[in-house]
Amino acid sequence: MWSSLHLSRISWSLADQGVVSAGTFLLNVLLVRGLVAEDYGIFALLFGGMLTLQLVNTALVIHPLSVRLVNAASAEVPRLLLASLVLMGLLTLGLAVLLAAIILLLGRPDLVLPSLACFVAWQIQESMRRGLLSAFRFRTAALGDSLSYIGQVVVVAGLSVGGGLTLQAALYGMAATSALAAALQALQLELRITRPLRLAETAADYWSIGGGWALGNGMLLHGRAQLLLWGLAAHAGPAGVAVFQAALNIVNLSNPVMLSLCNIIPPTASQARQGGLAAAWRASRLYAFLAAPPLLAYGIIVVAVPDLMFRLLYGADSPYLEFTMELRLLVLATLLGYAADVVAAFLHGVSAIRLVFFIACIGALTTLVLAVPLIGGFAVIGVCLTHIGANLARLVASWLVLARLIGPTTADLPA
Repeated sequence: MWSSLHLSRISWSLADQGVVSAGTFLLNVLLVRGLVAEDYGIFALLFGGMLTLQLVNTALVIHPLSVRLVNAASAEVPRLLLASLVLMGLLTLGLAVLLAAIILLLGRPDLVLPSLACFVAWQIQESMRRGLLSAFRFRTAALGDSLSYIGQVVVVAGLSVGGGLTLQAALYGMAATSALAAALQALQLELRITRPLRLAETAADYWSIGGGWALGNGMLLHGRAQLLLWGLAAHAGPAGVAVFQAALNIVNLSNPVMLSLCNIIPPTASQARQGGLAAAWRASRLYAFLAAPPLLAYGIIVVAVPDLMFRLLYGADSPYLEFTMELRLLVLATLLGYAADVVAAFLHGVSAIRLVFFIACIGALTTLVLAVPLIGGFAVIGVCLTHIGANLARLVASWLVLARLIGPTTADLPA
């Protein structure tokens, strides 16, 4: 049964993730309108690279924190939070070096400093918000997330109106709003040192509950997406990537639903695991059932009027209006991935990370088989078809894994 606790948590989780996704979405719309296609394609590749690097922090710190914090004794919470933030900061410094290498590979040394500023500030703020989310403090996190993600929209809109919008300026603006939000959320966390941080012990504990497998899973999932983007860039140039990203922006309006589930299901499953795996799955899938109707409704609207969606967001004279088939295919890929992502979030919560990695391997292998012939033959449509094939393979593998783990009747996936 759905209780007021379930409804409150999913509502505030959706609200907070809605702020994050709305800000990211509006930022992309402004950049599509304000930058030439090649510069926007570079931004898409760069932002995708940042997301992939962020997976190291997510796998090695964020997911373990979400599992441990919800069951930690109250006296242990401040130490666990602060140790996690320090570990994430140390990882971010190493990741920044890799990001600089990616930017140089793109042939844009002028973007190194603004990109590093954006990435480091973003990761600091992400570490603060995750500390709040891991304790189900979605309502508290929403204020800082508004400052960061809605703030970057305001900054870029101001740059656009004033005629000063460049890719470098946009990245610096994103860095500034992330830094301000991080400061606010640090105050909300009331961070304090009450006992030794035990960094090595915490890192070893996080690794022991599947950090390596989670990292491999994340790299496979996002790595295959980046492989497709870079393959498209090699075949059709940055302008081809811009077309794909323009369609993906519309689909990504469903992100508040999908990402809020990834925020709320792992700690829910971890908390309910004491009653057994079946009980943990029942507690987790309640949120999936609650979130499914708006996701399906939005998908139906986009499939029915894709041309209208393009016109509303990018204008009647947009060069992207002709790519309605690509948009429809991406909606299908997203819906297939939804159910698989719900299972993955549950498996993270019960520390069955090896199974998540196995499912990701299935998706990655499917991508490798489909990518070369489909991208070479159909360009952007080929990328969309590859996503459909990979997510379908992940969905089937997820159902088989879940049925084997907790039984076929208990494991019915959300529709």
